[in-house]
Amino acid sequence: MDKIDLHLENCYGIKKLIHSFDFTKSPAHLVYAPNGVMKSSLAQTLEDIANEKDSIDRIFTERINHRDVKVDNRDIDKEEIFVIQRMKEADFKEASTILANEDLKKKYDELNSNLNKSKDDFIKLLKDSFGIRNQQVETEITNTYKKNLFSSFETIESQVNEISEPIYIGIKYNEIFNDKVLKFLGTSDFKLKIKEYISTYDKLVNENDTLFMKGTFNHYNADTVTKALKDNKFFTAKHKVKIKEYEIESVEDLEALIKAEKEKVLSDPELTSKFNAIDKSLNSNADLRNFRSYVEQNQEIIKEFINLENFRKKLIANYVASNKEEFNILLKLYRDTNEQRKQIIEEAKKEQEDWKNVLEIFKRRFAVPFKLKIKNQEDVILKDEPASLIFEYSDGIGPENTKELGGPELFGSLSTGEQRVFYLLNIIFQIETRRRLGKNQLVVVDDIADSFDYKNKYAIIEYLKDVLEEPTFKMIILTHNFDFYKTVKSRLGAKINFRGNWKTVKKGEELSLVIGEKKDVFPTLRSNFDTCDVTFIACIPFVRNLIEFSIGDDNDSYYVLTSLLHLKPEFGERGIAKTKDLSKQEVLNIFNTVFATSKSTDSPDKKVYDLIIEKSNEIIALPQDDSLDIKNKICLSLAIRLIAEEYMLSKITDANFHVHIQNKQTGKIVDKFKKEFPNETDDISVLDRVNLMTAENIHINSFMYEPLMDLTDDHLRNLFNDVKNLN
Repeated sequence: MDKIDLHLENCYGIKKLIHSFDFTKSPAHLVYAPNGVMKSSLAQTLEDIANEKDSIDRIFTERINHRDVKVDNRDIDKEEIFVIQRMKEADFKEASTILANEDLKKKYDELNSNLNKSKDDFIKLLKDSFGIRNQQVETEITNTYKKNLFSSFETIESQVNEISEPIYIGIKYNEIFNDKVLKFLGTSDFKLKIKEYISTYDKLVNENDTLFMKGTFNHYNADTVTKALKDNKFFTAKHKVKIKEYEIESVEDLEALIKAEKEKVLSDPELTSKFNAIDKSLNSNADLRNFRSYVEQNQEIIKEFINLENFRKKLIANYVASNKEEFNILLKLYRDTNEQRKQIIEEAKKEQEDWKNVLEIFKRRFAVPFKLKIKNQEDVILKDEPASLIFEYSDGIGPENTKELGGPELFGSLSTGEQRVFYLLNIIFQIETRRRLGKNQLVVVDDIADSFDYKNKYAIIEYLKDVLEEPTFKMIILTHNFDFYKTVKSRLGAKINFRGNWKTVKKGEELSLVIGEKKDVFPTLRSNFDTCDVTFIACIPFVRNLIEFSIGDDNDSYYVLTSLLHLKPEFGERGIAKTKDLSKQEVLNIFNTVFATSKSTDSPDKKVYDLIIEKSNEIIALPQDDSLDIKNKICLSLAIRLIAEEYMLSKITDANFHVHIQNKQTGKIVDKFKKEFPNETDDISVLDRVNLMTAENIHINSFMYEPLMDLTDDHLRNLFNDVKNLN
């Protein structure tokens, strides 16, 4: 793999990008791209190839897409691409800690996810019958059968499928099975009343001249027969039914007869007396009055109270039977899922030795507040279980304060950055697996170090460096973080030379990659300030900070350079001229002192303020497709602030308002301007952009240059022109 040629159009926001990565000149290529320009879009497009998916423009989906990626003049193969996307949030679900490659783990998680969704949908069907929340429904079922939900369902499967017409489905579970009712139903006095009621009821059914007989033909049997005859249009076909001396010719007659027979039993004086005894007990307890009303309307359930656990199971089975079709579909999905899971586990078992190696790499390189180990190695061998991770977490005080945690428990105890470390395990596994294959691999890294502390950030970079020792591995590293960009460029050394160092620029609708800085910005500024006026200007904040950090801010040199970052009056007691009168020679003398040089200028009397404005106008006149480097952006930023401050101070009533401002001068002047001129909304909008887009203090730490790096050229160009047009 010597060369990758890209030609992309309308791919996830990339309007057009044509570029070649030459790996004979640099085995790794580092691309700096401000947020929202192309970084993740390029990674996603390449991942689409690996996944055999089409790429699109997310917003303008109707646009014609073009995606051509060639390696050494042939179409790149999907097996040759491995994309490491930005760090994903740790996903602690039921399968999140199994040791398996990404594809197997994804399949395993999808199986569980689909099954759980179907389970949740089915539980929702039962919710109204139970009268409780979804989660409580599952808990009640598992507690009843002392098994997990699906094992419970398998236990009642045959019973459910034998129920042709569910009973009690109008009775809400929580009206009976709640703490207050169960406590009352369990009292010896009430149990005795129930036994007396049931004994009387059975005697009436068996001894009286009714349709019913205990254990043979009861109320439920009669209702079932009625429904069956009605559903099958028995009476519509002019058939008749003879029950004892009654000849029945219609559903209405049959329903009326059964109702009358029920009432004959329930209205018997002896049974009524037993019911009244129960009713009196219920009525005497204020907490049970709702339950009393419920029993009064559903008197047939009293006989079920003699065996509450049996009644509990009967209710559950009938609730489930009222959704029989969905129940059987769910059980089939559960069994199919189990079979597929077994196949995945068998495949995952083959990878266990590889995972042990991955864990060792992880332990050696990354600093996290826990130890990783395989939770259930014996179960992997003896049972059909996937190997999974356990996290041994310790506060360092002693062995008694060490705790082993699984995924969901651990989730709440770690920072976001620590959680994302888990994502690295799968990344390392994928890379190590591909290393053994000995095939060409293009590894695309999309801001992998986001949200990591510096220890782990450096560990990631060192691991990538090790990977690049493999001659078959080539790498494109994408980042929007200027600090990470500099660190990678430094630590990968020869793996990324200047021909593999890029920054992204936008030229109209087309994106281009241009060679990035060959050296760090500061040595370049220091060495060229006498030969390039823009570099000379860019050194002003740099040297000012050097003076502040090495000597302090109470000296003439510091005040001179501060007067070129902000519009300042004369410092009479120090003999320092106002901003517009400071000469190039005065500033050059300071630079020579700080840098221990003896450089000269051919225009010593040139006013630096005029030079800043002059060079900024030249920068603005450059063609739009010329990208602005960091020194140009610093020069423009200084000009923008100076012009903006001059405009505001020319209008503010107190002309000396700014004289004694020690820091954050631009922001304070903007606040003053807003108070005096609140109706100048257009001007205020421009001045707010000045505050936002030009760094208030440009520090020696190059990381603080990142806001300027991220600012696209057209933003600074437009702001400069807008500030010049303030009036």
